[in-house]
Amino acid sequence: MSVRIAGALLALAIGIGVGAPASADERPTIAIMPCGYFSADPLSAWALTNGLVEAYEHQGYRVLDMSWSRKRFRALGLSLDRHYPDSVALDFGRGMRADLVAYPRLLAVGIPASVGEPSTAPEAVVHLRVLNTHTRQPIYFRQVGHAFSASAGFAGAFWLPQPIATAAANDATSMYFQQVAGSREEYRGAR
Repeated sequence: MSVRIAGALLALAIGIGVGAPASADERPTIAIMPCGYFSADPLSAWALTNGLVEAYEHQGYRVLDMSWSRKRFRALGLSLDRHYPDSVALDFGRGMRADLVAYPRLLAVGIPASVGEPSTAPEAVVHLRVLNTHTRQPIYFRQVGHAFSASAGFAGAFWLPQPIATAAANDATSMYFQQVAGSREEYRGAR
């Protein structure tokens, strides 16, 4: 048996699959859609998008250029104040030739309605889905309410300065980096 064939069989036996990254440090590309917002404002959504870019870059992901992402978003005629199905996010990511697409939404910024003891601390409610554009499957979903200091608001309205938006993005992505990063679902089909 040739050394080449033996090496290939050994690689298969230890689980090195086709489509795996060249090294453990290489991460898939990710397109981050501009964050949609609903009971929030566009500046808070912009800050949250920037926080997500920072979170993924900090973990070694190759985040596609956000100016290109925003242009693609506009070119598709998408709106920041509408919910879209996964198929739209997948088309967005595939059009950008990304391995993954993150679809964030800032559902609300303010004091949440509660049952029982009322809360006086404002929250940013962040909804994040990440999909593999090759398998067309969702690989992560998380919705978090990130509490923050009321001093971040003004005149009864609340907004997210960049440090709070970054902290909210870190809350939304922390489980991703613990449970999904490096998984077979994340790398399946990655270049």
